Amino acid sequence: MFLSSKRNKPLTREQSLRCVPVRNEHVEETRSDSGEVTLYLPRREVWWVNALAKIFYIPKKGRGIVLDELGTSVWDMIDGRTNVKQVIERFAGTYRLSKREAELSIVAHLRNLAKRGLIGIAVVDAAASGKRSARKKRKSRSHGKQPQSTRGAR
Repeated sequence: MFLSSKRNKPLTREQSLRCVPVRNEHVEETRSDSGEVTLYLPRREVWWVNALAKIFYIPKKGRGIVLDELGTSVWDMIDGRTNVKQVIERFAGTYRLSKREAELSIVAHLRNLAKRGLIGIAVVDAAASGKRSARKKRKSRSHGKQPQSTRGAR
């Protein structure tokens, strides 16, 4: 049981672009007059972390991570509804970059924020959304009409 050979398959590029970045609810942000955002992730409240914090002076608020103008614009786009592809398209349009350049920088920035625990990445199941859209299409086609198999029976 401990040594399971099942591993999650890595996401394809299309699947990763459909993912939705979500802010960590514990992150505190402060904005400076210049527009830069400083993010603070509070430290965990466990005994061994508290003991190390007293020895090495780690503030309860945690270390601050300062985002520049570009990082701040990406942080503002992370709302829990906008997927990575939409963030890339907005960023490329705003800063007049090619989509490939924007994709490389946004993906690297999001990966860095995720490693630091400031955001999470929600993987959207394409199969489930495809089934929902197929059901909606079926309902919209048959709306107000009888199914073909029962028309001739009357």
